[in-house]
Amino acid sequence: MKWGKYLSGILLAILVLSSMSIAPASVEASSSSSTAKDTDTSLSLNTTQALEPTSTTEAVYGETLKVNNHRVTLMSNFNVNGDLMSFTDSLTTADPTDFWFFNVPTDRSILAQIKSSNPNYRFDLYSIDWSTGTASLTGFGGKASELKFATDLKAGDWGLRVTSTGTVGESYSIHMNAASPADTPINGKAAKLTSYSNNLLYTVIEYPNGDIKVNGTQIANTTVTNPNLEWSREFNFSSGGSYSSRSHNVSDVRVKSITTPMKYTSNYASSDNAVLIVLNADTLFTYFESAYSSGNPLYHSSSFVDTSGRTTPRRLDFIDMAGDPDILVYDLDTKKVIDFVSNLNYYYAKGIEPQPTVVYYN
Repeated sequence: MKWGKYLSGILLAILVLSSMSIAPASVEASSSSSTAKDTDTSLSLNTTQALEPTSTTEAVYGETLKVNNHRVTLMSNFNVNGDLMSFTDSLTTADPTDFWFFNVPTDRSILAQIKSSNPNYRFDLYSIDWSTGTASLTGFGGKASELKFATDLKAGDWGLRVTSTGTVGESYSIHMNAASPADTPINGKAAKLTSYSNNLLYTVIEYPNGDIKVNGTQIANTTVTNPNLEWSREFNFSSGGSYSSRSHNVSDVRVKSITTPMKYTSNYASSDNAVLIVLNADTLFTYFESAYSSGNPLYHSSSFVDTSGRTTPRRLDFIDMAGDPDILVYDLDTKKVIDFVSNLNYYYAKGIEPQPTVVYYN
């Protein structure tokens, strides 16, 4: 019997939207890349069992666990104080079941998955009562590779129990994310799980009011403008009697989607903790360039025409939406937008600066 302890990518070119994993709230998904099914997943309690099994407990799902009162006390450091989990272990005939404990101080959403080459392995969520030493089985759980998501995890102590409905002997990894707030549906509309990392250590959830949160941190809202996401870049150069200037501005920001965190690197900006924000139609974009020379003859030019040949200020429209995504890069540590990755960015469109690279975190 093992007791869990809390444990707190791959180089890609710039965002490919089709690679984002999507599953709606309170539903079951078969894997991180699957489409959603319409089966509700709730956390209602249905069975109470003793918390600590002996090492001779058979690995049969649903069997009543036995208690050995001579073993170490249940109030030892078995419970995990944290809301993220990613462990690797194995089940054997001598040790056919594992419990991984965690605690959440407020009501949360939960995403969990077990991965194993053994299709008989499964996990189940238990509500833990340390004062009585009991674990109450909930209706939340799944087989190997099944992704489970629910939005009604109550504050308190919990445990993920790993068992097998058949043979044992293979390794497994267990992943859980309970960092985001719980959700109360609005007019029948529930929270949506829009993106998650491979090991579930990062999730992006969109709530019924339009709020988008990354591991519980508010980033944007899809129904209103987001003044906190405005971005600008200016260049000014002068020499003798000549000067030139170039400016970009993104404002009145409308958000379509947000990725999980990553390491972002470009010539202009970099971050070890960033997300990509895909812009939606009606976002306001302004481009302006000008040049002046006092020579003979006198020269002056100015233009509001962007790299697509359209005059700004203008709002992004269906033409922009049909092309490559227009992306703001948001630094989670500084809480500021640090770059604009788009064909509307003069420096990227003209090849003056190389395209950025990203490394998504597991």
